[in-house]
Amino acid sequence: MSEKANATAPAAVRRVCCDARARRAEQSLDLAEGHEFMPGDEVRSIRPVKNDGVYPHKDIGEILVQYGDAGIVRERWSFLGSIYYTVEFVARATVVIMRGRELMGLAR
Repeated sequence: MSEKANATAPAAVRRVCCDARARRAEQSLDLAEGHEFMPGDEVRSIRPVKNDGVYPHKDIGEILVQYGDAGIVRERWSFLGSIYYTVEFVARATVVIMRGRELMGLAR
């Protein structure tokens, strides 16, 4: 057999494409579900939040906020058309930035 036959084929290169239509649908989903909060609102996390290396004095991958943790919205701001919330979780002594789809009000 020749060396060319024994050589393995190179792995396929994957491409990541931005689909503007999906992004618009995702943004409208946040507003359609009614996840709008104002500073001072009490909220509950519906997704766990892990440290991606930005949070100081914690290991990468360490869980900062568990599912169901209660917190208070401190700020509401937008960036590139998406709404973000700065949420303080007092029981965990943690302040994180979350999207509306990752939160639900305590009254619900």
